[in-house]
Formats: sequence, C-alpha cells, structure tokens
Amino acid sequence: MKVMYYALESKFGTESVDKIMEVVGATDNPEMATEILLGIYEQPKIPNTVVNAQGLVKTAVHIDYWGHKVTYSYEEETRKHMYVDKDADTSLITPDNYQEYERDYGSDNITSFYFATGKMKSRKDSCDFGDWLSQDELVVD
Repeated sequence: MKVMYYALESKFGTESVDKIMEVVGATDNPEMATEILLGIYEQPKIPNTVVNAQGLVKTAVHIDYWGHKVTYSYEEETRKHMYVDKDADTSLITPDNYQEYERDYGSDNITSFYFATGKMKSRKDSCDFGDWLSQDELVVD
C-alpha cells in the first residue's frame, strides 16, 4: 500500500491522497483502481470463446475485470436417469427404446443408468481468469 500511496500522492498531491486511498481501499480491486487513477491500467485480453479438452465450446456472456471472473454459457446434451437390470446391455439404449429397459426403483438386481437424450440445453457457469485462459484452445475474436 505504501507504493500505491506515494504514487497517488505524486499525481494528486498530499491533501487529496488520504481520501483517494479511502476510495481505492473500498474497491474489490485496489491495485486496478490505483492503476486506473494513475493512467497506467491495461485491460487484460480475455477471449470471448474458448474450447476445453473435451471439445466443449464456452462463450463469455460477462467479463468482470474488477473481480477477475468470466461468466460463460455452453450447450450441454441433456441426460435421462433411469434404472435398468444389472446385466442389461446399456449400449443398446436409445431415446426411442429406453422404456423397454426401464425398471422400477424397488426392483431386484437393478443399477442406476444415464443415457444421452439427443437434446441440447444452454447452461451458464463462471470461473476466474486463470481457469478461463488455461483452456485447451483460445479463440481470439
């Protein structure tokens, strides 16, 4: 904080620096606030789209530079939960025939199973800048 204090004092004068430091200290990101006041802030380059190792495309819907967070959306295939016989060949289960394999929860010799429905659903999540930038592929736009 001393370096920030003296840097702000040199730009705004001794009589103003205490009030400025009070405002800077009340922000979520005092370092960024000081850099903005000193005119040296450089906004980080955050791509709007990234692709993770599994090929999931994520698109930024809000970038919070003060909090270093990205809120993003992505499309995810929905899955249906059901119970099937433990010895059922689950590779044969499709959205069209799953009812043939579905068993009641209380039945004997069953196991839990999820299958892809083929329908997509839009989802939202968030992460910090470091996680966003560490994706497998950054799509600069």
